[in-house]
Amino acid sequence: MDYFELVKNVNPCKTAIIEDGNVYTYGQVSDMALKLAGTLLKKKVFIIKEDGILKQLVAFLACNAAGIVPVIVPSDAKKMPEINDVPEDACMAVMTSGTAGIPKLLYRTYKSWAGFFPVQNEIFGINKESILFAHGSLAFTGNLNLYMAQFYAGGTVVAENKFNPRRWADIIEKENVNAVYLIPSKLMLLPDIIKGHNNNVKSVISGSQSLGIDDARKLKKIFPMSDITLYYGASELSYVTYVKYKDMKTDRNFIGKPFPGVKVSIKDGMIYVDSKYHAEGINCPYSVSDNGYMDKEGNLYFQGRSDDIVLIHGRKISLINIENELEKMEDIREAAVVSVLDNQKNILIAFISIKSSNININDIFSNLRKTLAHYEMPCKIIVSGEIPHNGSGKKDKKKILEIYGQKQ
Repeated sequence: MDYFELVKNVNPCKTAIIEDGNVYTYGQVSDMALKLAGTLLKKKVFIIKEDGILKQLVAFLACNAAGIVPVIVPSDAKKMPEINDVPEDACMAVMTSGTAGIPKLLYRTYKSWAGFFPVQNEIFGINKESILFAHGSLAFTGNLNLYMAQFYAGGTVVAENKFNPRRWADIIEKENVNAVYLIPSKLMLLPDIIKGHNNNVKSVISGSQSLGIDDARKLKKIFPMSDITLYYGASELSYVTYVKYKDMKTDRNFIGKPFPGVKVSIKDGMIYVDSKYHAEGINCPYSVSDNGYMDKEGNLYFQGRSDDIVLIHGRKISLINIENELEKMEDIREAAVVSVLDNQKNILIAFISIKSSNININDIFSNLRKTLAHYEMPCKIIVSGEIPHNGSGKKDKKKILEIYGQKQ
Protein backbone atom coordinates (compact mmCIF):
# COMPACT_ATOMS: atom_id res chain seq x y z
CA MET A 1 0.00 0.00 0.00
CA ASP A 2 1.18 3.54 -0.76
CA TYR A 3 -0.37 7.02 -1.05
CA PHE A 4 -1.19 6.66 -4.74
CA GLU A 5 -3.21 3.53 -3.98
CA LEU A 6 -4.84 5.35 -1.06
CA VAL A 7 -6.10 8.15 -3.34
CA LYS A 8 -7.00 5.77 -6.19
CA ASN A 9 -9.22 3.71 -3.89
CA VAL A 10 -11.51 6.63 -2.94
CA ASN A 11 -14.69 7.27 -4.94
CA PRO A 12 -13.31 8.87 -8.17
CA CYS A 13 -16.22 11.33 -8.33
CA LYS A 14 -15.58 12.71 -4.83
CA THR A 15 -13.82 16.09 -4.64
CA ALA A 16 -10.26 15.55 -3.40
CA ILE A 17 -8.85 19.06 -3.51
CA ILE A 18 -9.94 22.59 -4.32
CA GLU A 19 -6.77 24.54 -5.11
CA ASP A 20 -7.17 28.32 -5.39
CA GLY A 21 -10.82 27.79 -6.33
CA ASN A 22 -10.21 25.02 -8.92
CA VAL A 23 -11.90 21.68 -8.19
CA TYR A 24 -10.23 18.29 -8.74
CA THR A 25 -11.81 14.91 -7.97
CA TYR A 26 -10.01 11.87 -6.61
CA GLY A 27 -10.28 10.31 -10.07
CA GLN A 28 -8.72 13.34 -11.77
CA VAL A 29 -5.86 13.51 -9.24
CA SER A 30 -5.04 9.81 -9.57
CA ASP A 31 -5.25 10.02 -13.39
CA MET A 32 -2.84 13.00 -13.44
CA ALA A 33 -0.47 11.15 -11.11
CA LEU A 34 -0.56 7.97 -13.20
CA LYS A 35 0.09 9.93 -16.39
CA LEU A 36 3.08 11.71 -14.82
CA ALA A 37 4.41 8.44 -13.37
CA GLY A 38 4.96 7.14 -16.90
CA THR A 39 7.33 10.02 -17.66
CA LEU A 40 9.52 9.81 -14.56
CA LEU A 41 13.07 8.54 -14.81
CA LYS A 42 13.64 5.50 -12.65
CA LYS A 43 15.70 6.51 -9.63
CA LYS A 44 15.70 5.77 -5.92
CA VAL A 45 14.69 9.24 -4.78
CA PHE A 46 12.97 11.98 -6.77
CA ILE A 47 13.28 15.57 -5.53
CA ILE A 48 10.08 17.56 -6.14
CA LYS A 49 10.72 21.30 -6.38
CA GLU A 50 7.41 22.80 -7.48
CA ASP A 51 5.74 26.01 -6.30
CA GLY A 52 2.11 24.88 -6.57
CA ILE A 53 0.27 22.62 -4.13
CA LEU A 54 -1.51 20.54 -6.81
CA LYS A 55 1.74 20.07 -8.76
CA GLN A 56 3.49 18.97 -5.57
CA LEU A 57 0.68 16.57 -4.70
CA VAL A 58 0.46 14.99 -8.17
CA ALA A 59 4.25 14.56 -8.38
CA PHE A 60 4.31 13.00 -4.91
CA LEU A 61 1.60 10.49 -5.84
CA ALA A 62 3.22 9.85 -9.25
CA CYS A 63 6.44 8.81 -7.53
CA ASN A 64 4.53 6.31 -5.40
CA ALA A 65 2.84 4.95 -8.54
CA ALA A 66 6.25 4.56 -10.21
CA GLY A 67 7.91 2.96 -7.20
CA ILE A 68 10.13 5.99 -6.56
CA VAL A 69 10.66 7.64 -3.15
CA PRO A 70 9.48 11.29 -3.34
CA VAL A 71 10.71 14.21 -1.28
CA ILE A 72 9.10 17.65 -1.59
CA VAL A 73 11.50 20.54 -0.99
CA PRO A 74 10.69 24.28 -0.81
CA SER A 75 10.53 25.83 -4.27
CA ASP A 76 13.10 28.43 -3.20
CA ALA A 77 15.48 25.92 -1.56
CA LYS A 78 19.12 26.68 -2.33
CA LYS A 79 20.72 23.57 -0.83
CA MET A 80 19.53 20.14 -1.91
CA PRO A 81 19.82 17.15 0.41
CA GLU A 82 22.26 14.37 -0.35
CA ILE A 83 20.64 11.07 -1.30
CA ASN A 84 21.91 8.56 1.22
CA ASP A 85 21.03 4.89 1.72
CA VAL A 86 17.32 4.38 1.08
CA PRO A 87 15.57 1.90 3.41
CA GLU A 88 13.89 -0.92 1.52
CA ASP A 89 10.36 -0.20 2.80
CA ALA A 90 10.53 3.60 2.39
CA CYS A 91 7.73 5.14 0.31
CA MET A 92 8.54 8.81 0.97
CA ALA A 93 11.08 11.16 2.51
CA VAL A 94 10.99 14.59 4.11
CA MET A 95 13.78 17.14 4.23
CA THR A 96 14.89 18.70 7.51
CA SER A 97 17.41 21.44 8.15
CA GLY A 98 19.65 18.96 9.94
CA THR A 99 22.56 20.04 12.09
CA ALA A 100 24.32 23.32 11.24
CA GLY A 101 21.66 23.94 8.58
CA ILE A 102 22.84 21.10 6.32
CA PRO A 103 19.78 19.47 4.71
CA LYS A 104 19.19 15.80 5.43
CA LEU A 105 16.53 13.29 4.47
CA LEU A 106 14.28 11.38 6.82
CA TYR A 107 12.71 8.30 5.25
CA ARG A 108 9.25 7.04 6.04
CA THR A 109 7.44 3.77 5.49
CA TYR A 110 3.76 3.95 4.59
CA LYS A 111 2.80 2.39 7.92
CA SER A 112 4.80 4.90 9.98
CA TRP A 113 2.37 7.66 8.94
CA ALA A 114 -0.77 5.95 7.67
CA GLY A 115 -0.77 3.56 10.63
CA PHE A 116 -1.46 6.54 12.88
CA PHE A 117 -4.10 8.22 10.69
CA PRO A 118 -7.09 6.60 12.48
CA VAL A 119 -5.83 7.89 15.85
CA GLN A 120 -5.00 11.43 14.74
CA ASN A 121 -8.17 11.77 12.63
CA GLU A 122 -10.34 10.90 15.61
CA ILE A 123 -8.54 13.43 17.85
CA PHE A 124 -8.56 16.13 15.15
CA GLY A 125 -12.20 15.49 14.22
CA ILE A 126 -11.43 14.45 10.63
CA ASN A 127 -13.72 12.08 8.67
CA LYS A 128 -15.10 11.50 5.16
CA GLU A 129 -17.41 14.51 5.55
CA SER A 130 -14.54 16.84 6.40
CA ILE A 131 -13.72 19.82 4.21
CA LEU A 132 -10.33 20.93 5.51
CA PHE A 133 -8.88 24.37 4.80
CA ALA A 134 -5.08 24.68 4.71
CA HIS A 135 -2.50 27.08 3.35
CA GLY A 136 1.02 26.58 2.09
CA SER A 137 3.51 24.20 0.57
CA LEU A 138 3.54 20.43 1.04
CA ALA A 139 7.27 20.78 1.76
CA PHE A 140 5.96 21.63 5.23
CA THR A 141 5.63 18.15 6.77
CA GLY A 142 2.58 19.18 8.80
CA ASN A 143 0.66 20.09 5.63
CA LEU A 144 1.65 16.90 3.82
CA ASN A 145 0.64 14.73 6.77
CA LEU A 146 -2.76 16.39 7.24
CA TYR A 147 -3.50 16.15 3.48
CA MET A 148 -2.75 12.42 3.40
CA ALA A 149 -4.76 11.84 6.57
CA GLN A 150 -7.68 13.71 4.98
CA PHE A 151 -7.43 11.57 1.83
CA TYR A 152 -7.24 8.47 4.04
CA ALA A 153 -10.59 9.53 5.52
CA GLY A 154 -12.00 10.27 2.05
CA GLY A 155 -12.53 13.95 2.77
CA THR A 156 -11.77 17.14 0.81
CA VAL A 157 -8.90 19.63 1.13
CA VAL A 158 -9.41 23.31 0.32
CA ALA A 159 -5.89 24.55 -0.42
CA GLU A 160 -4.62 28.07 -0.94
CA ASN A 161 -1.15 28.83 -2.31
CA LYS A 162 -1.03 32.55 -1.59
CA PHE A 163 -0.79 34.31 1.74
CA ASN A 164 -4.06 36.23 1.72
CA PRO A 165 -6.01 35.95 5.01
CA ARG A 166 -8.97 37.99 3.73
CA ARG A 167 -9.38 35.59 0.83
CA TRP A 168 -9.00 32.65 3.25
CA ALA A 169 -11.91 33.97 5.30
CA ASP A 170 -14.05 34.23 2.16
CA ILE A 171 -13.05 30.76 0.94
CA ILE A 172 -13.79 29.18 4.34
CA GLU A 173 -17.31 30.59 4.06
CA LYS A 174 -17.83 29.93 0.35
CA GLU A 175 -16.63 26.30 0.32
CA ASN A 176 -18.52 25.33 3.51
CA VAL A 177 -15.24 24.46 5.21
CA ASN A 178 -15.80 22.57 8.47
CA ALA A 179 -12.17 22.07 9.56
CA VAL A 180 -9.29 24.56 9.55
CA TYR A 181 -5.59 23.75 9.78
CA LEU A 182 -3.13 26.64 10.14
CA ILE A 183 -0.10 27.37 12.29
CA PRO A 184 -0.96 29.81 15.13
CA SER A 185 0.65 32.91 13.55
CA LYS A 186 -1.63 32.48 10.50
CA LEU A 187 -4.64 31.24 12.44
CA MET A 188 -4.69 34.29 14.71
CA LEU A 189 -5.08 36.61 11.72
CA LEU A 190 -8.64 35.33 11.21
CA PRO A 191 -10.27 36.88 14.34
CA ASP A 192 -9.21 40.31 13.06
CA ILE A 193 -10.94 39.66 9.73
CA ILE A 194 -14.00 37.52 10.49
CA LYS A 195 -16.43 39.77 12.40
CA GLY A 196 -19.39 37.43 12.60
CA HIS A 197 -19.82 33.79 13.61
CA ASN A 198 -19.14 30.73 11.46
CA ASN A 199 -21.05 27.82 12.96
CA ASN A 200 -20.00 25.44 10.18
CA VAL A 201 -16.39 25.02 11.37
CA LYS A 202 -16.34 22.06 13.79
CA SER A 203 -12.58 21.53 14.11
CA VAL A 204 -9.59 23.89 14.34
CA ILE A 205 -6.16 22.23 14.25
CA SER A 206 -2.87 23.97 14.91
CA GLY A 207 0.74 23.17 15.73
CA SER A 208 4.43 24.11 15.33
CA GLN A 209 3.99 27.21 17.52
CA SER A 210 2.41 28.07 20.86
CA LEU A 211 -1.26 28.85 21.39
CA GLY A 212 -2.72 29.86 24.74
CA ILE A 213 -6.25 29.99 26.09
CA ASP A 214 -6.57 33.73 25.34
CA ASP A 215 -5.89 33.06 21.65
CA ALA A 216 -8.23 30.07 21.68
CA ARG A 217 -11.05 32.20 23.12
CA LYS A 218 -10.70 34.63 20.20
CA LEU A 219 -11.00 31.69 17.82
CA LYS A 220 -14.07 30.44 19.70
CA LYS A 221 -15.78 33.78 19.08
CA ILE A 222 -15.60 33.34 15.30
CA PHE A 223 -15.90 29.52 15.30
CA PRO A 224 -18.21 28.94 18.30
CA MET A 225 -19.03 25.32 17.39
CA SER A 226 -15.41 24.27 16.89
CA ASP A 227 -13.25 21.91 18.89
CA ILE A 228 -9.77 23.49 18.99
CA THR A 229 -6.72 21.20 19.14
CA LEU A 230 -3.09 22.27 19.51
CA TYR A 231 -0.50 19.57 18.84
CA TYR A 232 3.24 19.20 19.35
CA GLY A 233 5.26 16.97 17.05
CA ALA A 234 8.42 16.59 14.99
CA SER A 235 9.29 15.32 11.51
CA GLU A 236 11.36 12.54 13.09
CA LEU A 237 8.65 11.45 15.53
CA SER A 238 5.22 12.41 14.15
CA TYR A 239 2.70 13.57 16.77
CA VAL A 240 3.81 13.66 20.40
CA THR A 241 1.29 15.56 22.57
CA TYR A 242 -1.95 17.50 22.13
CA VAL A 243 -4.26 19.72 24.14
CA LYS A 244 -7.94 20.53 23.58
CA TYR A 245 -9.63 23.90 24.14
CA LYS A 246 -11.23 22.88 27.43
CA ASP A 247 -7.81 22.05 28.91
CA MET A 248 -5.78 24.99 27.58
CA LYS A 249 -4.07 27.34 30.03
CA THR A 250 -2.76 30.89 30.05
CA ASP A 251 0.73 29.33 30.06
CA ARG A 252 1.58 29.19 26.36
CA ASN A 253 4.33 26.63 27.05
CA PHE A 254 1.63 24.07 27.89
CA ILE A 255 1.30 21.46 25.12
CA GLY A 256 -0.80 18.78 26.75
CA LYS A 257 -0.67 15.03 27.16
CA PRO A 258 0.85 12.36 24.88
CA PHE A 259 -1.14 10.94 21.97
CA PRO A 260 -2.38 7.36 22.52
CA GLY A 261 0.51 4.89 22.22
CA VAL A 262 3.15 7.61 22.69
CA LYS A 263 5.35 7.82 25.79
CA VAL A 264 7.14 11.02 26.83
CA SER A 265 9.91 11.39 29.39
CA ILE A 266 12.30 14.14 30.48
CA LYS A 267 16.04 13.67 30.95
CA ASP A 268 18.33 16.56 31.86
CA GLY A 269 15.61 19.00 30.76
CA MET A 270 15.32 17.35 27.33
CA ILE A 271 12.14 15.82 25.89
CA TYR A 272 12.45 12.13 24.91
CA VAL A 273 9.76 10.30 22.97
CA ASP A 274 9.01 6.61 22.57
CA SER A 275 6.70 5.86 19.63
CA LYS A 276 6.51 3.29 16.86
CA TYR A 277 5.44 5.99 14.39
CA HIS A 278 8.83 7.49 13.59
CA ALA A 279 11.28 7.98 10.73
CA GLU A 280 13.51 5.10 9.65
CA GLY A 281 16.79 4.78 11.55
CA ILE A 282 15.39 6.42 14.70
CA ASN A 283 15.99 4.57 17.97
CA CYS A 284 13.51 5.33 20.73
CA PRO A 285 13.39 6.92 23.24
CA TYR A 286 14.53 9.72 20.92
CA SER A 287 15.02 13.45 21.38
CA VAL A 288 15.00 16.19 18.74
CA SER A 289 16.82 18.45 21.24
CA ASP A 290 13.66 20.13 22.45
CA ASN A 291 13.62 21.36 26.03
CA GLY A 292 10.70 20.92 28.39
CA TYR A 293 9.32 19.56 31.63
CA MET A 294 6.31 17.56 32.84
CA ASP A 295 4.01 18.29 35.77
CA LYS A 296 2.64 15.75 38.24
CA GLU A 297 -0.41 15.12 36.02
CA GLY A 298 1.79 14.08 33.08
CA ASN A 299 1.29 17.28 31.08
CA LEU A 300 4.17 18.46 28.90
CA TYR A 301 5.49 22.04 28.81
CA PHE A 302 7.65 23.13 25.87
CA GLN A 303 10.63 25.42 26.53
CA GLY A 304 12.12 25.58 23.06
CA ARG A 305 14.84 23.90 21.08
CA SER A 306 18.37 23.82 22.44
CA ASP A 307 19.24 26.93 20.42
CA ASP A 308 16.28 28.69 22.09
CA ILE A 309 18.07 28.37 25.45
CA VAL A 310 20.85 30.94 25.81
CA LEU A 311 23.29 31.96 28.52
CA ILE A 312 23.13 35.58 29.69
CA HIS A 313 25.47 36.50 32.56
CA GLY A 314 25.79 32.81 33.39
CA ARG A 315 22.01 32.28 33.61
CA LYS A 316 20.00 30.03 31.32
CA ILE A 317 17.30 32.02 29.52
CA SER A 318 14.39 30.56 27.53
CA LEU A 319 13.75 32.72 24.47
CA ILE A 320 10.40 30.96 23.98
CA ASN A 321 9.26 32.12 27.42
CA ILE A 322 10.03 35.77 26.57
CA GLU A 323 8.27 35.44 23.19
CA ASN A 324 5.20 33.99 24.87
CA GLU A 325 5.03 36.89 27.33
CA LEU A 326 5.25 39.36 24.45
CA GLU A 327 2.59 37.56 22.42
CA LYS A 328 0.16 37.71 25.35
CA MET A 329 -0.03 41.48 24.80
CA GLU A 330 -3.09 42.60 22.88
CA ASP A 331 -1.33 44.76 20.26
CA ILE A 332 1.49 42.31 19.47
CA ARG A 333 0.78 39.84 16.70
CA GLU A 334 4.00 37.87 16.91
CA ALA A 335 7.40 38.07 18.57
CA ALA A 336 10.84 36.58 18.02
CA VAL A 337 13.71 36.97 20.48
CA VAL A 338 17.35 36.47 19.53
CA SER A 339 20.66 36.66 21.34
CA VAL A 340 23.36 38.81 19.71
CA LEU A 341 26.90 39.81 20.61
CA ASP A 342 27.13 43.52 21.43
CA ASN A 343 30.39 45.03 22.76
CA GLN A 344 31.60 41.53 23.69
CA LYS A 345 28.41 40.82 25.65
CA ASN A 346 25.43 38.65 24.77
CA ILE A 347 22.23 40.67 24.82
CA LEU A 348 18.61 39.87 24.00
CA ILE A 349 16.74 41.67 21.23
CA ALA A 350 13.02 41.24 20.62
CA PHE A 351 11.47 41.66 17.18
CA ILE A 352 7.72 42.19 17.13
CA SER A 353 5.01 42.46 14.48
CA ILE A 354 2.14 44.64 15.66
CA LYS A 355 -1.60 45.06 15.16
CA SER A 356 -1.69 48.79 15.93
CA SER A 357 0.68 51.60 14.98
CA ASN A 358 -0.18 53.32 18.29
CA ILE A 359 1.81 50.79 20.29
CA ASN A 360 4.16 52.24 22.91
CA ILE A 361 7.51 50.48 23.37
CA ASN A 362 7.90 51.82 26.92
CA ASP A 363 4.55 50.25 27.83
CA ILE A 364 5.78 46.92 26.47
CA PHE A 365 8.90 47.10 28.65
CA SER A 366 6.74 47.98 31.67
CA ASN A 367 4.46 44.98 31.06
CA LEU A 368 7.41 42.62 30.62
CA ARG A 369 8.92 43.68 33.94
CA LYS A 370 5.78 42.39 35.67
CA THR A 371 6.39 38.81 34.51
CA LEU A 372 10.10 38.52 33.64
CA ALA A 373 13.20 38.59 35.82
CA HIS A 374 15.57 41.50 35.19
CA TYR A 375 18.08 39.20 33.45
CA GLU A 376 15.35 37.98 31.04
CA MET A 377 14.51 41.48 29.83
CA PRO A 378 15.38 42.29 26.19
CA CYS A 379 17.77 45.21 25.76
CA LYS A 380 15.95 46.34 22.62
CA ILE A 381 12.51 45.88 21.11
CA ILE A 382 12.39 46.38 17.35
CA VAL A 383 9.10 46.74 15.47
CA SER A 384 9.34 44.57 12.37
CA GLY A 385 6.96 44.11 9.45
CA GLU A 386 6.18 40.42 9.50
CA ILE A 387 8.27 37.91 11.41
CA PRO A 388 9.93 35.66 8.79
CA HIS A 389 9.20 31.92 8.91
CA ASN A 390 10.96 28.94 7.38
CA GLY A 391 9.37 26.23 5.22
CA SER A 392 8.04 24.35 8.23
CA GLY A 393 6.28 27.40 9.62
CA LYS A 394 8.69 28.06 12.46
CA LYS A 395 10.17 31.49 13.14
CA ASP A 396 13.30 31.88 11.03
CA LYS A 397 15.82 33.13 13.60
CA LYS A 398 18.69 32.97 11.10
CA LYS A 399 16.90 35.33 8.72
CA ILE A 400 16.01 37.62 11.63
CA LEU A 401 19.67 37.80 12.63
CA GLU A 402 20.63 38.54 9.03
CA ILE A 403 18.11 41.40 8.88
CA TYR A 404 19.39 42.75 12.21
CA GLY A 405 23.00 42.58 10.97
CA GLN A 406 22.12 44.51 7.81
CA LYS A 407 20.54 47.31 9.85
CA GLN A 408 23.59 47.82 12.03
